[in-house]
Amino acid sequence: MTSLRPRCFQAVMKLYLAATLLFGASFVGCQSSDLALRLITFNIRWATPDPGTNEAPWATRRPHLFSQLNYETAARPESLVCMQEVVEEQLLDIAQDLGPAWGHVGVGRDDGVAAGEFSPIYYQPGTWSLVDNRTYWLSETPDVPGSTGWDAALPRIVTVASFRHVESGLPLVYMCTHFDHVGQVAREHSAELLVSLAKEWENSTEGAVPVFLGGDLNIEPDNAAYRILIADGNLYDIQDVVSESRRLGYSKTYTAFTDDLSDDTFLDHLFVRDPTVRGMDFLTHAVLPNHFDDGVYISDHRPVVADVMISV
Repeated sequence: MTSLRPRCFQAVMKLYLAATLLFGASFVGCQSSDLALRLITFNIRWATPDPGTNEAPWATRRPHLFSQLNYETAARPESLVCMQEVVEEQLLDIAQDLGPAWGHVGVGRDDGVAAGEFSPIYYQPGTWSLVDNRTYWLSETPDVPGSTGWDAALPRIVTVASFRHVESGLPLVYMCTHFDHVGQVAREHSAELLVSLAKEWENSTEGAVPVFLGGDLNIEPDNAAYRILIADGNLYDIQDVVSESRRLGYSKTYTAFTDDLSDDTFLDHLFVRDPTVRGMDFLTHAVLPNHFDDGVYISDHRPVVADVMISV
């Protein structure tokens, strides 16, 4: 008598393979419905030719900075990194260290080309397609390169980059800024300008566009300029959106080049324009170390990192 076992086995295997393929397709579909975004803002301290007490020269700090960036972005191609106090030498060094998978946008604040400090945004072009980018000066004439606003001591800028996620098509805007360290009037007007720009870029593309802002504000949260940023739902500090149990690290971000925690200040922030867009889930917020037991301060600021899950 002919055995039915081979036929039964074949039938079972076909059903198993079909179920596996169906489950796999469903799993991939579920996975692709969410995008895991990592945002970083980091004032890296410019490459001064005359380092102060406890401050290592840029050549010494450089490999430590790369190690930290590599750790924070490895296997996370959706990462977007904004920085402050980056002069051209550092801009090119960081690009070289990150490698060809990374690109960047931004211009020097003194002339709109390469002079002065940059507030660049680094991203991976294989993951994010750059749709548009602009630099605005925080002044009465935001389109005039090198312009200094109100009572500011120096030209100040915000770099804005509009991206589209290559795989999912998700649009996204990231803004990177550095407020003046002297002019309070300038900081308040800068905050008003940033709110206006965030809303403008939010509406630059059809559909719901997540807009994020990272930067060194040179002020603490009790300052009037900070209050303008978060007033009436203008922007939301991601630290406040993330539940306390999901926050990690230090409470302050500026350290100078000392271990004395008593004079640390909270200057560096990550904001979101509208935390309800595309079902965003804010997973983490962290203020990470800027030096370890080797004694080298990577910067006089600590990096701020946040993870956001976005429906696509």
